[in-house]
Parts: sequence; C-alpha cells; structure tokens
Amino acid sequence: MHSEAVSSRPAGARGQVDHTALRTNQAFIIALLALAFLADQPWLVAFVCAVMALGTAIPQAALFQRVYRDILRPAGLLRPDLRAEDPAPHRFAQGMGAAVLLAASLALFAGATTLGWALAFVVIVLAAVNLFFGFCAGCFVYFQLARLRG
Repeated sequence: MHSEAVSSRPAGARGQVDHTALRTNQAFIIALLALAFLADQPWLVAFVCAVMALGTAIPQAALFQRVYRDILRPAGLLRPDLRAEDPAPHRFAQGMGAAVLLAASLALFAGATTLGWALAFVVIVLAAVNLFFGFCAGCFVYFQLARLRG
C-alpha cells in the first residue's frame, strides 16, 4: 500500500492518492490563510506558499500532509481514503495554488494589500470548494490543458 498522499510517479501514471491527506492539506491551507488575514500576517501567506511549493516539487516533503501521515493517522484521528488515480492533477493544482500565493505574498510585501489579500482569498475559496464539495479547480484546469494538447 502506498502511503504518500500524492505519489511521485511520472505524470500519466496511475498511483494511489489518499484523499484524506488532500483534505487535511486543504484544511490547513484554509485555516492558516484565514488566520493570516485575521492577524494581518503576510509572512504566514508566504509560509503557506512555501509549504505548497515544496510539496509540489517534493511530494514526500508536503508538511501538512506529513502532519496527517505522521501524527493524525497513526493516532487514529483520521483514516486513509485511498483511491487509484493519477496524482499529477493534484500536484498541478497545488502548484497553481502556490503560484497564486506567491503573487499574493509579493503584493502584500510590496504594500498592495487589497490585491494580496484578494489573491489569498482566491486560494481559500478554491481550497474550500475542494474540501467541502470535492471539486478541484486546479485538477479541472489540468484536464482541460491535457485535452487541448491531445
């Protein structure tokens, strides 16, 4: 059984994706970005951006998913929801989120706070839609781009 939330297989390869790990990741993203806004802490937006970018580049290093794998799941607080599917769309979606948060961070640190928080809220809303309704906008974009290429 594959324990990574999103495996490191090449794009197009079928693997296993643990949707509980993905939902945990989304919950952390939503909570930390909301906290960043409420406490007016742009550095927290940059932190979430870095976590998402690192998790995109090196799936085994995804901090929020590691909390799930190393703490929450072993403690019996959450159970795996493994599904046979390609992990690439999920990595793409996370990379898109990291890119938007990079733009948000740059805007916040440059003093364009309205733009920065608006971009952070885009990520909050899209992560919430995925968490609560199961629709991954980044995955949708991934599949549309793949369709255009093919």
